[in-house]
Amino acid sequence: MGKVLPALDQIMSISDDSFNESIDDIDLKDTLALAAYIEQLLMTEQQWILNRLSWLFTSQSFLLTAFVVLLSSGNHSTTANLLRVALPILGLFCCITVALAIRAAERVGKPLGNRRAFLSTLINHKVKSPMLVPKIGSSRAFRDNPWTLHHGSLPHVVLPWAFAMLWLLLLISTGL
Repeated sequence: MGKVLPALDQIMSISDDSFNESIDDIDLKDTLALAAYIEQLLMTEQQWILNRLSWLFTSQSFLLTAFVVLLSSGNHSTTANLLRVALPILGLFCCITVALAIRAAERVGKPLGNRRAFLSTLINHKVKSPMLVPKIGSSRAFRDNPWTLHHGSLPHVVLPWAFAMLWLLLLISTGL
């Protein structure tokens, strides 16, 4: 295990889109340990994205329900009029905050995904099997099926902005 940390430093210092290190420098055991560690880091970032999306859907369902109930009530008090503006602003703020937080998690995950793909290639080379471990990096060059990179990220990229557009339209419709 003593060789794992220097090997990790070696892998982590490689730029995100170019892995030109000699694949013979790290033995299989250390490569597998590094791959497992990188996978744990990636799982953490993916969990952050999942948590943020769950929070977004929960908050949006409460805010949208409150907004619809408020509109249906026919209440035109000062408080109701304030809420007609405040709920869409809060909903818009939540969507933008979650979209930015998801983007931050993606920025952390991209180099990790590419390093995972590099390690997959390294493992496949060491066991002399070209496809034992698939390459699922975060760049087209480090992915066996590049189309899955874009399509797989659509929900967490599109949905916060779709909700934001809905809130913006609702805010405009209130006459602000």
